[in-house]
Amino acid sequence: MDDNHREFIKHHMRDNYSQLDFEEAIATIEQVYDSLSHYNEFLTGENGKNFLNSYRLNNNELADHIEAVQIVIHQYTSSILDLIINNVRQKDISDKLQPFVDWLTKIIDSSEHVDLFTLNFDLLLETILLTYYRKEQFADFHYRGKKWPVINNDYQYYFDPDRSKQIHPENYEKNIRLHHLHGSLSSFKDIKTGRIFKITTESLRNSDLYENIFEKGVVPSIVTGGGKSFKVQQNPFHFYYNEFKKCMVIEDNLCDELYIIGYSFRDNHINKAISERLKFSRRKENPIPFKIIIVDYAKDEASKHSFINRVNTNLQIPKKHAFKIEDDNILFGGANSIKDV
Repeated sequence: MDDNHREFIKHHMRDNYSQLDFEEAIATIEQVYDSLSHYNEFLTGENGKNFLNSYRLNNNELADHIEAVQIVIHQYTSSILDLIINNVRQKDISDKLQPFVDWLTKIIDSSEHVDLFTLNFDLLLETILLTYYRKEQFADFHYRGKKWPVINNDYQYYFDPDRSKQIHPENYEKNIRLHHLHGSLSSFKDIKTGRIFKITTESLRNSDLYENIFEKGVVPSIVTGGGKSFKVQQNPFHFYYNEFKKCMVIEDNLCDELYIIGYSFRDNHINKAISERLKFSRRKENPIPFKIIIVDYAKDEASKHSFINRVNTNLQIPKKHAFKIEDDNILFGGANSIKDV
């Protein structure tokens, strides 16, 4: 980012500024944006006009400030996503994550039904699926729409689960379903129409979409920063989250196995759903068995203890059922350690 935008972010992060935690930075700037917007809403009303008159004030430029802050949020987000996309390629995955890939494909091939839920924006799972399976063999709940002149007339894919299944039934036959709970690098929102769409991974990699993205009339369709529990009430995130909840809280639809890899356990809405599934397995009458594996990358003892304490606290697990570092279903060492399961 340019110096002015970077200094704006650093100022509002204050002493907590961290270049490694971009979600924290975005959440902080969103507070500024929300405060300005709320104040401006007051000023545009009758009481607000009286307030301005009594202090001989005007708000001629406040709307411009609000728009400028929103642009900083979008540009910062886009710059981060542009970095991510250049680090999630098939060769990088093979070099760094092949044991994880081998495990994942084995799970998929030996299961009747697999739901893949990701909280990340990257294209890791898409790249793996497109490498080892045909695109017709998994569903992401989009259907092919019109061509988009912004990226050489490649196709846009619109989000609509029902229509997707009607138009592309072959995508659902193998029962591999991909859910981007917080959006994807390849998912965008049309600023004018509000319509959500995706483009293919290939189209995204071949275009410079994230460079001057606002000149192209779209913004990234992702959930980041603060207020995630509120943001996921909008589609497509609402649909994906409901699909996750079905696996966790509806007795006739509960999953048998849950593998959690690289999750911080800091999203309350996700934690609450997982906690409900665990309760089914602990109830005294007719408990429903549940295999859960948790994989993290903590290396030192202090980090491991901190992680386990966070898991037990945020999932509200009773003391006698609490996870321990030495448990067989707790793995440290990153995604590749899942190969031992």
